[in-house]
Amino acid sequence: MKSGFPAVKLLLLAGLAMASAPALAIDCVKAGTPAEKLICSDKKAIAADAELNRAYRAMLKQAPDSDIRAMLVASQKRWVEARDKALDRLVSDPDALPDDKTAGEIARELIGNRTAQFKEAEKGSATPDMIRRAVAQQQFQAQFTGGAYAGYWTSCDVLPRDYVYYGCFAIRHYQNNDRICSVDESWASGDVYTKRYVANVVGGKPQVVASCSFNSSDEACASVGDTPARWNPQPEQPEYVYASEPLPKIDGEIDASDDYEWVKACLTEPAYGREVSAGQPRSPLQK
Repeated sequence: MKSGFPAVKLLLLAGLAMASAPALAIDCVKAGTPAEKLICSDKKAIAADAELNRAYRAMLKQAPDSDIRAMLVASQKRWVEARDKALDRLVSDPDALPDDKTAGEIARELIGNRTAQFKEAEKGSATPDMIRRAVAQQQFQAQFTGGAYAGYWTSCDVLPRDYVYYGCFAIRHYQNNDRICSVDESWASGDVYTKRYVANVVGGKPQVVASCSFNSSDEACASVGDTPARWNPQPEQPEYVYASEPLPKIDGEIDASDDYEWVKACLTEPAYGREVSAGQPRSPLQK
């Protein structure tokens, strides 16, 4: 009995894990929302939804740990909410439809694009990009202590330009002891805008000591030759950047790889931001 218990326990846990994944495929017998009824009225959209859920479950099986699996489940629930919001609007407001497409065609393309996203992978790799990015995030964060403010504050939506593209942006926080380095990325007027913050935890709350912003090249936030970075060493304290609740630590929808070089310096150099703003030389090895 004792020797068999661990195996039985593992089987039970595996079963519970599979049951915890929501059944996100649409049941047309129970379709209740305008978005579900729209999809169920189009045979090709129904087929696209079935293919999407096959790709989703296949990706779940590739998750290397429970944290990444939970992230994938939450990510897909987030996409379903955005899908329904977009399609509900097209049903209620036909004037929002692009001139050359029906609502059913848009539903098919939106669902197909999500399926393609699940299957995206680097050449020669069988690991989906969403999982690869999450693993890279875990590995990078493992170098530091983490903390209450570390994590991803992500916002995703179906872009209203043509209702077939889904995009995510995130405020990303990295923490090492009492230092927090953050990236606030947003999209507006066809361009991506980025702000970086350096903060210290004082009295249990982040106090920003330097900030920098750009909308294309990040040269404004990095020293180039004899030209110092242009950080603001006396920034106003942003009210919205730091979440009041714990944030998810990983998000495979977000490519955070461009963060890693500057964040590592930011988290390990006590005067980062203030020092480079003053034009003083900065050593990556400074402690």
